[in-house]
Amino acid sequence: MAKKLTRKIYENWLNDLSPTQGSDEWIIGGKIRLYYMLRDQFGSALRKYDKMRFEVGFQDFQRGQNMNLLK
Repeated sequence: MAKKLTRKIYENWLNDLSPTQGSDEWIIGGKIRLYYMLRDQFGSALRKYDKMRFEVGFQDFQRGQNMNLLK
């Protein structure tokens, strides 16, 4: 049985792939998300401050483009 892809799984996956500290990608919603950057929690920052971007990425993730990462 296939593992159900949830928003939490996607958030954790993004956290594992967090950009380097100081990267412009940490500017989310017009502000540097320092708290999340220092904890390498890019997925959590996106989920909280840029819900639209998070949801679009989640939909792509759900369509199976990243299924090989969960095996």
